[in-house]
Amino acid sequence: MASNVFSEVIIFVSVLIITAAVAGILATSTHKISLGISSKGDTLSTQLSQDFEIINDPGNIPRDSINGISTIYIKNTGKTQISIQSDMLTAIIDGELRDISDTSIINGAGNVLSPAEVGKIEIDYNETGFHKIKIVSEQGVSRTITGDVN
Repeated sequence: MASNVFSEVIIFVSVLIITAAVAGILATSTHKISLGISSKGDTLSTQLSQDFEIINDPGNIPRDSINGISTIYIKNTGKTQISIQSDMLTAIIDGELRDISDTSIINGAGNVLSPAEVGKIEIDYNETGFHKIKIVSEQGVSRTITGDVN
């Protein structure tokens, strides 16, 4: 009879240990999920507050054939400032990365585009015709225009 009690105690302790391990795993997983949701929420909030639009006429994207420069104009339509330094933006034309030779603010100075301001991005690209041009900010916000580079 004593052996039955002893084996039942062993089984009970084993169940307690397994239950504690499962509870620990669930608590850790829940904590990791909540951290991931918080991080994703912060990123999404930043992306929503930083927004821009390409405002070029798709039928006439300007190109300086002498210097091999195509010009894209962007307008800050978000609520916060956007850095438009050439190392903070990425230009992709027809799926290929292109160098940004210069950036500037229209009727302004500096490297930060405030809400409602227009910026000028000069891309090293000297081919005419219809092309798909994508501009990506440092926060991952991207806009695309398909137009005729003249």
